[in-house]
Amino acid sequence: MYNLLIVDDEPLICEGIRSKIIRMNRSDIRGIRIAHDGREAMDLVNAAPPDIIITDIKMPKMDGITLLKSLSKERPSIKFIILSGYGDYEYVREAFKYGASDYLLKPVSFLDLSDQLQLVMEHFESEEMEESVPVAVIEEIISSKQEVRQKVGEGRSVIDLAKAYIRQNYRTNLQLAEVANRYSMNYSYFSSLFKKETGMTFTSFLTKIRMEEACRLLRDPTQRVKEVAESVGYDNAHHFSRAFKNVYRFSPNQFRSGLYVD
Repeated sequence: MYNLLIVDDEPLICEGIRSKIIRMNRSDIRGIRIAHDGREAMDLVNAAPPDIIITDIKMPKMDGITLLKSLSKERPSIKFIILSGYGDYEYVREAFKYGASDYLLKPVSFLDLSDQLQLVMEHFESEEMEESVPVAVIEEIISSKQEVRQKVGEGRSVIDLAKAYIRQNYRTNLQLAEVANRYSMNYSYFSSLFKKETGMTFTSFLTKIRMEEACRLLRDPTQRVKEVAESVGYDNAHHFSRAFKNVYRFSPNQFRSGLYVD
């Protein structure tokens, strides 16, 4: 479970970002707090450290870069997502120097924010996995990576292999960090390369595969929505129905009722 802190001197932007995160209906987000400058953010961090800080670069009293500099030394486990406007690239470059995970351009879109939070959380999960992976699993990973190198040597691209792996494993709780690690790639670089070669984010591609299979299964009247959800990798029907409606603009039950014309 993750705690978030949003820092921006414009209240409407803070509330807009918080509203978007709430709409994501993520079960792994425990709480969202708001601060309107770096000093207020520091006070909140000292009272109860968050896991993720989404902060503007330019603010009065203490800006986002100063906040990042201070906390990167004091609390290195906190992940930072920087908010910037067009023309702030020098500040963004400096933010990366101090360990920012990534940046988002204002106005922040729902999809970009969702993708970025997913990446950061998968990074957390990847770090946790590295600390707890037993020797037998490490040996299995090494073996699979040798197999990958052989296939790449035969002319298949890493992204082609990744897409095939996703199609084979979309029913599981598949994470970007897991797939990137399988192909010996940094998760941020893998994410960028995947989007460059497919035109879609990892999350969007995985959702597309799941929804295509869900549509096929929903045509079978003996399959309950809950069973379809579990068959395509969702742990509960509510999350599945929400994702289905985000993609198709109608619910699984409406699909079945013939409101959707194929």
